[in-house]
Amino acid sequence: MFLKSTMFVTNPREIEAKILNLARYFPERLPPCMVSQRFRCGRCELGDRSSCILLMDVDFLSLLRWKILNLSGLPENDISDDLVVDLVEVFESQGSALHVDKVLSLLLRQKPQQKINLSQLKNTLRNNPALFKENNVNVFTLNSDTTEENEVQSE
Repeated sequence: MFLKSTMFVTNPREIEAKILNLARYFPERLPPCMVSQRFRCGRCELGDRSSCILLMDVDFLSLLRWKILNLSGLPENDISDDLVVDLVEVFESQGSALHVDKVLSLLLRQKPQQKINLSQLKNTLRNNPALFKENNVNVFTLNSDTTEENEVQSE
């Protein structure tokens, strides 16, 4: 949780890291100025209008807005069936746990028509727990719960 008094006393790199972290993991907590051209600072939990470095530096504010748009994930209803099928094929071709960087590399090599970035890939994998299981931070496998249940029943 960020406190009003601590957000804007840090340097711009720290502010950028905090804002991008919010965008990735808690988008509902983004400051109003990140998601709209018209906003009220009174609702901002991160600082006040008089000390806001984002409002003092319009270029910095614009850069952060651009980064949020380009780093945001796919909305759940925007995940194509083709992408999910292609991801399953990538995991099946490797037969082991894969780090998201490796998944992205293999996916783009095997299916160059896919237009996806790392953030979108992470969201897709995490938003489909019936198919993909996160074994460690950013390390995924196909979810084999169903396979394991079938093996136990057949023994």
